[in-house]
Amino acid sequence: MNLFQAQNNNWSFISKTVFRFVFAYVTLFILLLFLAPLFESFLRWFASNILNWGANFEMHSTGSGDRSYDYVRLGLNVILALLVSVIWTIADRKRSSYPILFYWLQVVVRVFLFFGMLLYGFAKIFNGQFGDPSLELLVQPVGEMSPMGLAWTFMGHSMAYNIFIGFTEVLGGVLLLYRKTLTIGSLIVIGVMTNVVMMNLTYDVPVKLFSMHLVLMAFVLLWPDRHRVINMFFRNEAVEKAVYYVPSIHRTLKRIITGSKGFAVILLTLIIAVQCLVQFEIKDQLKSKSEFYGIWESQLFIKNGDTLAPLLSDAYRWRYLIVNYKEKAVIKKMNDSIDRYQFEFNTNQKEIVFNRETDSVPQHFLYSFDNPKALKLNGVLDGDSLQIHFNRKLETDFKLINRKFHWVNESTYNY
Repeated sequence: MNLFQAQNNNWSFISKTVFRFVFAYVTLFILLLFLAPLFESFLRWFASNILNWGANFEMHSTGSGDRSYDYVRLGLNVILALLVSVIWTIADRKRSSYPILFYWLQVVVRVFLFFGMLLYGFAKIFNGQFGDPSLELLVQPVGEMSPMGLAWTFMGHSMAYNIFIGFTEVLGGVLLLYRKTLTIGSLIVIGVMTNVVMMNLTYDVPVKLFSMHLVLMAFVLLWPDRHRVINMFFRNEAVEKAVYYVPSIHRTLKRIITGSKGFAVILLTLIIAVQCLVQFEIKDQLKSKSEFYGIWESQLFIKNGDTLAPLLSDAYRWRYLIVNYKEKAVIKKMNDSIDRYQFEFNTNQKEIVFNRETDSVPQHFLYSFDNPKALKLNGVLDGDSLQIHFNRKLETDFKLINRKFHWVNESTYNY
C-alpha cells in the first residue's frame, strides 16, 4: 500500500480492506477512550449479553488501564470495527483508494501520539511518574516488593535516567507533528514505547493495553514508509525522497496551519510542563518537614514493664517508626507487618496522637528528643503501656542512596 502517491492510485483489495478496519479501529479507540463512560448502561449490557463476562465491573478511575472495564471497551472496539469495515467494504467496494482518509487518519494519530508522548515524557522529566524511593520503601525487603514496585524503585532511583527517557518520548512526539520528520519520529516512538510495553508486560504494570496501542499507532504512521526504511537500514540501498500526498490547500491557509501548529506545540508544552511542575511541587509539599521526619529504629521496647527482645518473629514489637508525609506515620513490626496511622503532634505539650486509618480511637504518647537522632515515646496503645527508645536511621545508611557514580570500578559492586 504505497500512500505517498497521487490520489488516483489503485490499491489492492487486501490493502483497502485492511485500511478500512484500521481506520475504524483507531477512530473508535480514540472516541471510546473519552466517551465510553457516557454509555455505561450499554457497556454493562454488552459485557453481560455479548461477551458473557457479566456486568459487575467498576468504571471509576483507579490508576489502572487494565481494568475489566478496559477489556470490555476493547471488546466493543474490536466488534464495532469489524462490523464497520465489513459494511464499508460491501457499500464502497468500487472505490480504488483512500488517500484523503488516510491523510486525515495520520493527522489524528499524529496529534494523539503527540499528546501521549508529551504526557509520558514530562511526567518523567519532572519526577511525577517515578518518585524518589520513599522512606518506607527503603526498609522494605526486595522479596516483599511487587514487580511493579520493583520497577518503580528502579526508575525512581535515577533522576538523570528519567530525564533521558522523558526527553526521548517528548522528542518522538514533537517530530510526529512535522511530515518531513514523521518517519524518524515514528521510529523513536516505536523504540521507546516498545521498551515501556515490555516493562508493563514483564513487571505487571497495569497500563498494558494503552501502551501497546501507542506502539501500534506509531506503526500505522511508519507503515507507508516501510520499504524505504528497510532499504536504507537493512539492504544498504539508496532511497528516493518521499512524495507525500497532501490535499490541495490555499497558500494562506497553509501558512495559518503551520503557524498554528508551532503555536500549539509551544502552548501545549508549556501547559503540560507547568502542570507537571505543580504536581511535583504538591508532592514535595506533602512531605513532612517536622523534626519527626525520618526512619526511627527502635533500640528499646518496653511493654507493660517488660522489655521485649528484637525477635524477627514478633508481630507486636515495633521495629521502625517511619514519618515521611505530613500527618502520616507507618509502624513496621519486627515480622515486617505494617500498621498505618494518622499522625499529629503538639510541640507545646510534647504529645503525639496516633489514629489508625481503620478507626478514630486516639492513642496518646509523650515524646522527647535527647538529640536530633534520639527519640523517646511513652504512652498507651490499645491498653498496653509502652516505652520506646529510637535512633534515627539516616537515608545515607542505605546502599541505594549512598552508592554514587564511579567512573573507575576495580571490581563489581552488586549487592
